[in-house]
Amino acid sequence: MISEEEKLAVVKMFCAYCRRTLRNARTDIIRKQAREARWETVFSDMHESELNRLASPDDLISEEVVFEVVGREVVVMDTVLADAIHGLSKGDQAIVLLYYFAEWTDRRIAEELGCPRSTVQFRRSKALLALRARLEEVMGDDEL
Repeated sequence: MISEEEKLAVVKMFCAYCRRTLRNARTDIIRKQAREARWETVFSDMHESELNRLASPDDLISEEVVFEVVGREVVVMDTVLADAIHGLSKGDQAIVLLYYFAEWTDRRIAEELGCPRSTVQFRRSKALLALRARLEEVMGDDEL
């Protein structure tokens, strides 16, 4: 049988353990916040030139372009990107639009288009290289 003194000693040890655990958890949180603060910048601390660089005036918002792909409408909000996608073949357009904008898997695209999944992967990779080249021509390397 455990005496009252032994029970009290166990309770004290448990309380000490809990305090130490909470203190360590608090220290972890403070250190995490300090790490994150090194990478974050408050808008009020930014120079006006930095704020202007981040600004997006309403007049720069592009029109949306609607593509018809396998009986579905897929919307692209950037006209420059939409123009580059128009430069692809119909099959490559469908693969890019369904994968990146409709969030379909390669397997689902392959089933819909009636081709192997590996073909979809290959054509998507090839189409992305073509898109990048077209966008580099239009926008320049530094804006991508």
